[in-house]
Amino acid sequence: MTSVSTITNSRNIIQATAALERDMQAWDLTDSPDSPPPPALLIHTPTPPPPSPQLLQDPTGSGLCKETVIDIKLATHHLVMLALKAFLQETCYGCRTAQPSQVQHSCLLELPEYYFDTYYDDVMLRLKTFRFIPAIRLFVRAYTNDGTKTQFSRIAEHTMTELRSSQHIVCAINDNIARLIEASSYARCVKPAMIRMIGNYWVGRHLV
Repeated sequence: MTSVSTITNSRNIIQATAALERDMQAWDLTDSPDSPPPPALLIHTPTPPPPSPQLLQDPTGSGLCKETVIDIKLATHHLVMLALKAFLQETCYGCRTAQPSQVQHSCLLELPEYYFDTYYDDVMLRLKTFRFIPAIRLFVRAYTNDGTKTQFSRIAEHTMTELRSSQHIVCAINDNIARLIEASSYARCVKPAMIRMIGNYWVGRHLV
């Protein structure tokens, strides 16, 4: 296996991991008692069970290796979460009017059941920018040259379709991310850091 040091610059990994621990409490896998509680939108869930075979399989039957499928699904889940948060904030009365009281912020409340299915098209409009597939490809290429743009797109589309039927979308995304990272062959601190990097790329923060 290629060592972590040859995959990406170690300093970038350390910095990104530190930032991840500060900003990405949505899927903090350490369950540390000293960690601050997540926002109200991000619901605490029990430790997820081992990943199901279906979660790790290539749904398109294109013959990609398991690690590549994990990478594509990880990136897709993370970007869907970012797009969902963007939609919630854009449609939140408190965010639009800069209300100081959290009571006025619907984006902090627990989402209704099947919320993602109800607003699927609206979230997709925010998700499928010209950086969506390149962001997934950027994540995959950090570990392997396996896969093509078409394969990335097909697996991402299948993953989003599966998420659409989720009763509680935030729990489903967080649980799946935890399971996929647990099943990955790489260090648990590395992939979350890389995921955060491609999230920054997707929103254009790398241009600032």
